[in-house]
Amino acid sequence: MTIAEEKKQRKDHHTRWAEEINLRNARYSEESNWYPFVQNVEDILKRIDYMCQRFDDIDNRIGEVDGKINNLRKILIKLEVIDDRFIF
Repeated sequence: MTIAEEKKQRKDHHTRWAEEINLRNARYSEESNWYPFVQNVEDILKRIDYMCQRFDDIDNRIGEVDGKINNLRKILIKLEVIDDRFIF
């Protein structure tokens, strides 16, 4: 699966999820029936949890890339390819 296909699949998943929430809201017409509202809140909380996990994954990837860049910088300085006076 390519990155573009993965992004499209994620976007479609979010669209389907939002449509399901909207359909449940449309069914919520009686004041005595709180089940659709409770179900919507539970789904939203699950989605927030999923997004937090994704943010943590992205944060980990950024940390890995940052570490790799620092290691590459140290190697290039040791090989005297670059001068450390010009790198912050």
